[in-house]
Amino acid sequence: MPLTVVVAVCLIFPSCRQKANLRDRIIAADTSKYCRLPDACFNPHVLAVESGYDVTTFIGSTPQHAHVAAKDLAKYLQALPMQVWPRGPSIAISPTDVVTDQHAVAQNFYAAQEDCRSMGLEVQVLLGG
Repeated sequence: MPLTVVVAVCLIFPSCRQKANLRDRIIAADTSKYCRLPDACFNPHVLAVESGYDVTTFIGSTPQHAHVAAKDLAKYLQALPMQVWPRGPSIAISPTDVVTDQHAVAQNFYAAQEDCRSMGLEVQVLLGG
């Protein structure tokens, strides 16, 4: 009987179901259709800073910037529209060069890589942020 209740609750409340990983959602959306000029197509870039992340996304060639708390990076990336992934499920991550607390930057840099890989993204590490 208790298992039946759990199954019924999961059917009623969609948040109970596991979300498709970000890689699968990007591939299913056929995001390459958003890339009209291959030299002008950019996926998101995550810059690890002491207080979290500065994320740059592009709609076409127009950059959009957002500061994201370290704990919110995965949720933020999953909420982005599919248009910001014209080159497929890959993301660039780099550490900032402007550093007071090297430990905090390194911690955020490695955490971002881990989070992105866990979502199925191909991570391109770019040093010299």
